[in-house]
Amino acid sequence: MTKTKYLLILLALSAFPVVFSQTGRTEFIILADSHSMAAASDEINLYATTLRSEGLEAVIVEDKWHHPDSIRTLLESMKRKNSAFEGAVFIGDIPVPMLRDAQHLTSAFKMDQERYPWHRSSVPSDRFYEDFDLLFSYLRADTNGLYFYYSLRPESPQRMTPDIYTGRIRIPGDVDGSRLKAYLLKVVEAHRNPDLVDEVLFFAGHGYNSESMTARMDEKAALLQQFPQLNRQDNGLEYIDYTFEEHIKNRILSTMTTENIDIALLHHHGSTDAQLAGSEQAANGVQQNIESIKYYLRSKVRGVKDTTEAKAKYTEWLDVPDSWFRGANEKTQTEKDSAWFADMDIISADVMKYDIKTRFIMFDACFNGSFHTDEFISGAYVFGPGRTIAAQANTVNSLQDKFPDEMVGLLSYGLRVGEWNRMVCLLETHIIGDPTFRFASSDMRLNAEKMMSAAGKESKLLKLADYPHPDVQSWALWTLKVSGYPSISNLLAEKYFSSPYSVTRMTAMKLLAQLCDDNFIKVTAAALDDSYELIRRHAAVYCQESGDPRLAPALIRAVTDPNISKRVSYQASDALAYFDKDLLVNELEKQFAGIDTANYLGEIYRRVLTDIERKTGSCADAIVTITGEKESEKNKIFEIRAMRNLTYHPAIEPLCQYLLTAPGEKIEVAIIEAFGWFSHSYNRQVIIETCNKIIADTAGFSDPVRLEAVRTINRLN
Repeated sequence: MTKTKYLLILLALSAFPVVFSQTGRTEFIILADSHSMAAASDEINLYATTLRSEGLEAVIVEDKWHHPDSIRTLLESMKRKNSAFEGAVFIGDIPVPMLRDAQHLTSAFKMDQERYPWHRSSVPSDRFYEDFDLLFSYLRADTNGLYFYYSLRPESPQRMTPDIYTGRIRIPGDVDGSRLKAYLLKVVEAHRNPDLVDEVLFFAGHGYNSESMTARMDEKAALLQQFPQLNRQDNGLEYIDYTFEEHIKNRILSTMTTENIDIALLHHHGSTDAQLAGSEQAANGVQQNIESIKYYLRSKVRGVKDTTEAKAKYTEWLDVPDSWFRGANEKTQTEKDSAWFADMDIISADVMKYDIKTRFIMFDACFNGSFHTDEFISGAYVFGPGRTIAAQANTVNSLQDKFPDEMVGLLSYGLRVGEWNRMVCLLETHIIGDPTFRFASSDMRLNAEKMMSAAGKESKLLKLADYPHPDVQSWALWTLKVSGYPSISNLLAEKYFSSPYSVTRMTAMKLLAQLCDDNFIKVTAAALDDSYELIRRHAAVYCQESGDPRLAPALIRAVTDPNISKRVSYQASDALAYFDKDLLVNELEKQFAGIDTANYLGEIYRRVLTDIERKTGSCADAIVTITGEKESEKNKIFEIRAMRNLTYHPAIEPLCQYLLTAPGEKIEVAIIEAFGWFSHSYNRQVIIETCNKIIADTAGFSDPVRLEAVRTINRLN
């Protein structure tokens, strides 16, 4: 390494020399445990040399502390010394931060931390190592020696802004290091011979986005904007739907064995060790319907204590003959049924049967990225014998209604996958494998290095905000927002209303949601009628999260649209529950004034009116339960915790008044914690003012209550 200087970093548990490059040179740490260093030292050094040849000054460090605090101190020190420090890769059993009191930073994870064991109710997340603004309190280490539990402190920022990126190379069971060595040699080859992104696969699994065909169609259109090089005569964008085959996994895996597929975007449900890709197909014809019912009946009576009673119940209910239960408890039929159902999923053994050549895979599913466990399905691809170098996957459950393909087109500009993940990640989202992996740029005029050199240069960023590629524009808008560009709100609104690119409009709306200003309301109202299904769906979600009365007219127009798409209908109808009943009814009557309601439009009118009555009633019932003098504490807590998903905005003022009556510490903490989920609420200032009163009242409220109020204020600001 040329022109370097040596600095001694003193850490709490040890001291060691680390080689730093001159300030301004991009740096990267390869942090490996002792076993990996001993087993694959030559390959680790070759990996470092390869990165240095790309201009990324790689420093190899052995983890001799085995404690997250020491590692975080090292990474933060390197970033402080050199702002061009990019990140790290963790090789082997590097400590796993298990984060508590931070569920609001995930997309979907909500588990009772008091009721469930710590290893289940905590989120394994390397945001601990990446985001130096976040403040944590160390709780304890697990007996397995790998998990370290931390609480996100109340006074910490309650939003993520990662400073660096990381990736995990952890291969459980690799006793002699042979798989690690083979993987690192694969990584070196990929860096030396970078592929162009010229073919992409996207897959839609059963139940994903309610299996909305509109969502599938619009995603294809968006991907062709993000990867314009795929819009050509020969097929550049492959699509697989779970309905194409009864057991779709073989088609997926076979398609990924061709070297043409560079990126696979896989949307499905998942578990730690399986991709839940397929499901029983809709029956085609009478005989298939009968066989499907027989399978269902066998599964319902198999293994029950009283088979005769179970059969009688289903015979009476479905009026089916006894012969349709035949074989339910016979070994041959049971094994056949089990094998048939198991073949719906992709497991590690399936992956090993195929020579997967896809370089990068996004697992848009729950738990597929659980790198802290002994087996995780994304690792089977990345650390298997195929050509896969890296994956993006989740350590816990993940929400479907998110922006999964956000800025993914930047990968075809040579952006490192870790840097991409840094911009789009949630608490659970991780890079499995080499985070420095990148493709060659498909654009002769621009690449990631040139693009990122514009960061901090306002005039260049504004030019890139007009560059003829949606994700380059999105990156420029994101960077301007992060850097505090003073006119960002107006710029985002202007971009939303003028951009022909659906994903740029989606980015503009998402960034405006972080501002929660008038432009956010203006854009959200318009977005309910956007041509891009994902934008309409997110706008409906933002209606739920905002509750601003100004959104009511657009929301009523959306839910009464005869051709509303499936997933948008689901979210928009749910949004009715978060508004004032009279406001919605008056708007419905206004929009249907003079319209003949004797036809199909009348059916829509009556259905929506019924929905308003029923859904807004849930809010009123919740208030009664929570504030009721005769209600048990258990029922109150249950209703309060539900508000983490059900942000009833009309409940804010009555519940804030109730809070100030000091109903008891457990109830107080629960309500204040639930209010922390109202981050987009038009009425969140009432919550903030109430929390400030509680913080100031040292005599009336306990320390835990006041600390929770501090946390909620930081979440809402």
